[in-house]
Amino acid sequence: MKQIVSLSGGKDSTAMLLMMLERGEQIDGIVFFDWGMEFPQMYEHLDKLENYIQRPIIRLYPPHSFGYYMFEYPKQKGRTKGQRGYGWAQFRYIRWCTRIKLDVIHKLVNPEDIECIGYAYHERFSRAGNKHRWKSIPRYPLLEWGVVEQEALKYCYSKGFDWGGLYKIFKRVSCWCCPLKPERELKALKDNFPDLWQRLLDMDSRSPYPHPKREIIRAMK
Repeated sequence: MKQIVSLSGGKDSTAMLLMMLERGEQIDGIVFFDWGMEFPQMYEHLDKLENYIQRPIIRLYPPHSFGYYMFEYPKQKGRTKGQRGYGWAQFRYIRWCTRIKLDVIHKLVNPEDIECIGYAYHERFSRAGNKHRWKSIPRYPLLEWGVVEQEALKYCYSKGFDWGGLYKIFKRVSCWCCPLKPERELKALKDNFPDLWQRLLDMDSRSPYPHPKREIIRAMK
């Protein structure tokens, strides 16, 4: 049985990894899945983190690019059979981007392995209970230790990790194009990353499904 750290690169999973190392816990691998849609500061953070812990972070990638799945992937079944592209992730079921991410990770992580996931204390306990999402044995160290989000961020700051100021702009620093972003973070993207904002507008114009906040986006143009 191995214990694998599933690293998103954000404050919670980073704090989890550093705390596990401080506690002398067994870590047999650290994996990070990359759609290629992270903020530039996130890639800098990962390099800095890898140098700090002096251990390799295994970068995992999807079989095809994000753009291929969003705009070109041929639907194989259902009412949309034959349509090309998933478009923006929908929220009625597990998002296609998350599903592909989990599929790739679980080709590396075995069912008998423990997969450490960085949910902070009080963060969506119902999600932590969704064990069907994990083909391995899920473990939530921050939940075990009662570490809330602000404590995780403060801890990371104390270790010298600040993501180039991303957490001063956004609450979460997942993929910059994530359709889950609230209106205030869309505005922050527009104001602070105009090049990425233009890419988002272009993606929305090509998507077979509209952005969940398309009207808000159009009003910001």
